[in-house]
Amino acid sequence: MTHDALAEVAEGFRRAGLPPAYPGKTSFISVRFQALEQLSVIHAPLTFGQLSLWRSIQRLPPEVCNLPQIWALPDGASLPSVEQALEALEERHESLRTRYEPDGAGGLVQAIWQPASVCLEPVEGGDDPARTAEEAAERTAADPFDLVKDRPWRACVITSQGAPVRLVICFHHIAVDAWAINQLHREFRVLVDGMRLPEPAPTCRELAAEQWSAARQNRRKSARKFWGEIFQAAPAMEREPGLDGPEGAAALSTRWAQLGSEEAAEAANRIADRLEVSPPSVVLAAFCLAVHRRTGRDRLLVAVYTNNRTDPRWETLVAAQNQVVPLVVAPEPGEDFDTLVRRVHWDSFRAYRHGAYNVDDVLELGREYGYRGSVNGCFDGSVSGYFRYFFNYLGEYQQEHTSADRQLRTGTGGRNIGAPFYLQVQDGKALTCTLRENSVGTGFDEVTGLLLLLRDIVIAAGGPG
Repeated sequence: MTHDALAEVAEGFRRAGLPPAYPGKTSFISVRFQALEQLSVIHAPLTFGQLSLWRSIQRLPPEVCNLPQIWALPDGASLPSVEQALEALEERHESLRTRYEPDGAGGLVQAIWQPASVCLEPVEGGDDPARTAEEAAERTAADPFDLVKDRPWRACVITSQGAPVRLVICFHHIAVDAWAINQLHREFRVLVDGMRLPEPAPTCRELAAEQWSAARQNRRKSARKFWGEIFQAAPAMEREPGLDGPEGAAALSTRWAQLGSEEAAEAANRIADRLEVSPPSVVLAAFCLAVHRRTGRDRLLVAVYTNNRTDPRWETLVAAQNQVVPLVVAPEPGEDFDTLVRRVHWDSFRAYRHGAYNVDDVLELGREYGYRGSVNGCFDGSVSGYFRYFFNYLGEYQQEHTSADRQLRTGTGGRNIGAPFYLQVQDGKALTCTLRENSVGTGFDEVTGLLLLLRDIVIAAGGPG
């Protein structure tokens, strides 16, 4: 598209009263949504998941919420077929065409726009289209979204000798979570092959209407009661040492370590089968036991991510449905690992029942128990601020990134949500654990030591293969 044509499109947006979201951008990582007449916009309350995410990200760097993906395109895919597939996805899933508008003090509402046509920027990959795609993903990951003006995704196509071979697509986290990204990828492959998808998808406004309804009042009260029991059983809120020194807040530094182990994956599955529990319960128990042994803490308050898709009606909802549920884990002296795993499993099961809740209720309740602000300042004003330890079992999400390399990898970069200790677990042939630390400390001893101990606990408890 020429500069003059872009100017004409932008002027059309201005005359129609629409934000000039994409036509005015010059970055090649862009999707130009062309809609030159005013269309109706539907406003609705946020879902509990959207509200929870919004409260968690308000004080984080905006690019932290960018989730870039690189999707291989099938042989024979054309630029129009990719554009049509993306148009179909956006029409099918309202969250891909939703913007977010301020509504009072600290409030936000959904603004659902009508579908629009998509015009992708092709980028020639030359001799190394894979590397070109990685560079494009890095660039789009660094470019924040404006949630008021932008639709929460953007994309470009990488070509090889003119033929499309990769789609680089970046989502804002408020529109998707890991489960939703996997679902969108599956649906995109169907659509780009020219096939149709069956029944329509559920919408966030339908879920929000149910979650805030009078019929759900008892469930909201039950979740609040559950959090009250957690606050009573949890240790007092513990701030990051040195964060509020006499000279002001100390700067946080970030470090991560990653370890993949096929032996640990096999052992975790053996334990889960033997005890009739889930593999995530095994790994979570091992993580808590490792923290207990290294720190001496007798009671741990752990934030466990739940995808909130146990209800079949919302399983295919593309949105950020994730919330954190609280778990108090107290390893007992002389307790065998199997007993700890069973207790963690059933306590987690109970917590998951209250996985969808109004975070503002919990913030109000937390203040009554002395839970205020944030452990390390990153999540001030959010339920996430109460926790030092976070656990996220991603399962087979992006399984191509799992590693069977027995060597520890460490670093300081990458996507960083600011949590004090954040363990992500991916499974497959290998159990791949990535532990990130944000603290006033330095060095990698804590993250590497915890990962090695976690692995050793699982393997030892798994017995002979």
